[in-house]
Amino acid sequence: MTPTALLAYCMAATLAAMTPGPAMFAVITNGVTRGFMRAFTTGLGVAAGDAVLVTLALLGLVALAQTFEWVFLVVKYAGAAYLVYLGIRMWRAAAASADESGKGETRFARSFFLGASIALGNPKAILFHASIMPLILNLNTMTFADGVLVVAVVISVNILTMGFYAALSGRASRWFRVPSRMRLMNRVAGGAMIGTGALIAAR
Repeated sequence: MTPTALLAYCMAATLAAMTPGPAMFAVITNGVTRGFMRAFTTGLGVAAGDAVLVTLALLGLVALAQTFEWVFLVVKYAGAAYLVYLGIRMWRAAAASADESGKGETRFARSFFLGASIALGNPKAILFHASIMPLILNLNTMTFADGVLVVAVVISVNILTMGFYAALSGRASRWFRVPSRMRLMNRVAGGAMIGTGALIAAR
């Protein structure tokens, strides 16, 4: 794999990661309401889920993934249900602080699961990777090391992109420390999360 092809694929993956969607929204919402680390953990989940999809595409398992589409449906509906659940909790939390509920490890695990389920619940992402790879990369000459490098690129791009969104939203969270602002943000973000979960389930 040539450096030019790798750079081109990196740019394509970056543009895809920066595109507004449920993953980006989940990271930003977590950042504003729960702080940088929760948002960044969600981003790590997105990166992990996307890495699985890229690996499937590299292994030529697109057809297999379509055959076992029910697996992706289960993950998608689980992620959508979790978003709705979080939205309802956020709406009812009113002015509660993001640091007041649950144990740290459990909260981070849930954030990671949220990001991973959103990524894995989008089987169209496999088709995106499978369609863009032949246009940029020479799959006939690709080695195992090249495949590992491609997966590493996707993981890195997702972490950097989602980390950027997490940092911006995390800084904005300080403005919402005032109870009235927190209450408003919780209800807006909670309603948006419920809507996003419904949208994911309906796709």
